[in-house]
Amino acid sequence: MKSTLILSLILLVASCAKSPLEKTQEAIDIAQTYLSSEQCDDAISVLTAAGVNYDDPVYREVYASAYACKADFKTTVFIADDIPLLVTTSFQTLMTSLTKFSYSNETVVDSLHYSSLQKAIDIVLYPDGTSQPSQVARTSKFGPRKAGDIGVEFLMFSITQLGKFVNYFGNVDASGIKGAGPRTNKCFINYTYAQAIAARIAGGGSCNVNNGGTSELDTSVDGLRHRCEGLMLFTNLLDVLNNLDVSGNSTFASLAAVATDSNTLRDAAVTANPSLQTLLYTTSQSTCVSLMATPAEANNMQLIYALLFETGLQ
Repeated sequence: MKSTLILSLILLVASCAKSPLEKTQEAIDIAQTYLSSEQCDDAISVLTAAGVNYDDPVYREVYASAYACKADFKTTVFIADDIPLLVTTSFQTLMTSLTKFSYSNETVVDSLHYSSLQKAIDIVLYPDGTSQPSQVARTSKFGPRKAGDIGVEFLMFSITQLGKFVNYFGNVDASGIKGAGPRTNKCFINYTYAQAIAARIAGGGSCNVNNGGTSELDTSVDGLRHRCEGLMLFTNLLDVLNNLDVSGNSTFASLAAVATDSNTLRDAAVTANPSLQTLLYTTSQSTCVSLMATPAEANNMQLIYALLFETGLQ
């Protein structure tokens, strides 16, 4: 507590005579000190007090890391314990393996860990001056090296969050079987659209009724927000993997297979129904939510869930 107070006072006194750039750099240094001892809220406070500066890629990385810290995310655990759990022989094995990650088990919707990690993802992705965030846009803004660092940070956060998403909303048990967990839903969502119902049936697995979805993925404001969060994790993950070369990184080289599995599924979906392209290539949460006001796109979201989440997680 004493060290926290001292660092805060130093920043307060010194900031009066410093330029905005100097304030940002000093805040980053102090925040990193806080994060080294997992003082997440103090790191967030220092960074926001200095003025949010998304134009500085290091600020953005550290700010996102502070919220990931609040989510109890640790890079060392992700690399040592979770990456080895990925099984990429098919999209189905990939989705099942994600449910078994160290951080995947959630017991309530929008938990502190889930919402904090989502905030970290939003910091990494969205404030880049574009309506559709992309790795290409970040590279144009920050250059290949810094954009690459941000992309790798996003990959860690998004894969972890996707594990949380499919674990909770898929209601899995310890083996990753959908619908066998502590809640009642056998499916992600309820189905009313004929093409989505046909895809659900063809996909097989535990989702064997049209009304077996969770109320937390219904058509309410929060339900549609969650539906889009799940899809945006998938679309942005593909965007980064398709535009960032991780083949030379021994830790993340295995993610190339994640891209292969996911691209195959997306390409097949778009080939079967070209109208799915809009949602499957959207990377903006706000755009996705806006599209849900269109009956045709709301139906397309049902079909995407049947093809992606119901078929992917059995």
